[in-house]
Amino acid sequence: MSTLALPASPARKDALVIGLVGLAHSISHFSQLLLAPLFPWLKDEFAVSYAQLGALLTIFFVVSCIVQALSGFLVDKHGPRPVLMAGLALLGVAAFGYASSSSYWMLAAFSVVAGTGNGVFHPVDYTLLNRKIGKARLGHAYSVHGITGSLGWALAPALLVPITLATSWRVALMCAGGLAFVVLAVLWGRRDELSLTPAAVPAAVATDADSASGPRRAESPLAFLTLPAVWMCFGF
Repeated sequence: MSTLALPASPARKDALVIGLVGLAHSISHFSQLLLAPLFPWLKDEFAVSYAQLGALLTIFFVVSCIVQALSGFLVDKHGPRPVLMAGLALLGVAAFGYASSSSYWMLAAFSVVAGTGNGVFHPVDYTLLNRKIGKARLGHAYSVHGITGSLGWALAPALLVPITLATSWRVALMCAGGLAFVVLAVLWGRRDELSLTPAAVPAAVATDADSASGPRRAESPLAFLTLPAVWMCFGF
């Protein structure tokens, strides 16, 4: 007697996607604090000031800001899954790069790499949540997304400092890089759950709009800048 596997319920599918996206988001926030808990050791290792070390975080977040604005276009064109995988890979590479750095400027260079990887997560995450999660569970999805980010922040010093005290800061950063690649492997193993076609206007909608109002001009990629909500977010 054979038993056929039943398809997962919508709630179970939603929970899996929420969990995978939250796991990735936690690594994004974890990577934002790779260097800060290690400042006392890095200061002595590279004979630099705390201001110079703080500048590394400035580099990271400025690059993240720029990439976050641009990566949304990549997500719309290619879908969120490949962009997410690339971002996680860059975070892992950056952590190993930090661990192997022999100068302050190498740390700065890998801060650019880390910032690039970190910048893709919100466009990816919100696209996946908005397009794959049922409306009834969307608020819960956003809550979990925020919580996992905070847990990533909490994990960074809790993991890196004890490892540094027991071994060295380089080993701690190698462990961080390994963690990023472990999460990448988990997401790759469940990549079908993150599959999503690039954004497109449904044919029926486009046809109805064209028949009602005639041919439409191609919309500028920067048309979103005319939306008041966008400027309210920037102002906030």
